[in-house]
Amino acid sequence: MEAVGENPYESRADISEASTKEVSVYGTNNDVADFFDEVDEIKKIVRRYDQNIDTIESLHKQALSEISGEQETYTREQIGSLANETSALSQSLKDRIKSLQSRSTRDSTKKTQAENLKRQFMNAIQRYQTVEATFRQKYREQAERQFRIVRPEATDAEVKAAIEDVQGEQIFSQALRTSNRRGEAQTALSEVQTRHREIQKIEQTMAELAQLFHDMELLVAEQEAPVQHVEKHTEQVQVDVEQGMGHTSKAVVFARAARKKKWWCLLICLIIIILAVCIPVGIWASNNNKKD
Repeated sequence: MEAVGENPYESRADISEASTKEVSVYGTNNDVADFFDEVDEIKKIVRRYDQNIDTIESLHKQALSEISGEQETYTREQIGSLANETSALSQSLKDRIKSLQSRSTRDSTKKTQAENLKRQFMNAIQRYQTVEATFRQKYREQAERQFRIVRPEATDAEVKAAIEDVQGEQIFSQALRTSNRRGEAQTALSEVQTRHREIQKIEQTMAELAQLFHDMELLVAEQEAPVQHVEKHTEQVQVDVEQGMGHTSKAVVFARAARKKKWWCLLICLIIIILAVCIPVGIWASNNNKKD
C-alpha cells in the first residue's frame, strides 16, 4: 500500500534532482553568509583601528605635557606598542579587504560592501596621517623652545640642525659648553634628544601610512582591471549580438524581396504562356471565320 501523502508517480530521479537543487541553494546561501560575516569582522577591525588612532592621539598629548621622566618614558612605550599593534591591524585589513573585493566582482551588492569598507579604511589611514603630522609639528616646536633655552640667539638654521640633522647633537653639545646655565641646558638637551627620537618615529610611521594608502589605491586599480575587462567583453558581445540581429534583419528583407521577385517572375511566365496559347488560337479562329 502507498503511504498517505506519497506521490506514487514521483521517480527516484526527480527526488535526486530536488535534493541536488536544495544543496545548491544552501551552498549559495552559505557563501553569502560567509561573505557578510567577513564584512562584519572587517568592520570590527576598522573600528578598533580608529580607536587605536584616538588613543595614540591622546598619548601624544600626554607625552607633550609630562613632567616626570618616568611617566614620559612609560607614555612613549605605550605609544610605540600601540603603533606596532595598529601597523599589524593595517596589514590585516589590507589583505582581508583585497580578498573581499576579489569575491565581489560579479555581485553589485557585495561590491558595494567591499567598496564601503575600503573607503572607511582609507579614511582612517588619512586621519592617522593627520594626527601624526600634527604631533610631529608640536614635538618640533617644543624641541625648538628647549634649544633656545640654551641658545636664545640661535638662528633658524642652527635650530633645525640641532633637531633634525645628523650633526644636531654635536651642535647642541657645543651650545652646552658655552652656556652659563648648564643645569637647564642639560635638561634641554635631554628634551631635544627625546623629541628628536619621537619625530623620527612619527616620520617612519607616516612613511608607512603613505605606502599603505598607495597600496590601497593600487589595490582598487587591480580590482577594477578585471571588472573593466569583463565589462568590455560584455559590451563587445552586445555589439556582436546587435550586429548579428542587423544581419538577420537584412537577410529577412532580402529573402522577402527574393520571394516577391520569384512570384513576379512566375506571374510573367504564366502571362507569356497564356499569350502564347491564346494568340495562335485567336488567329486560327479568325481564319476559319473568314473561310465560312
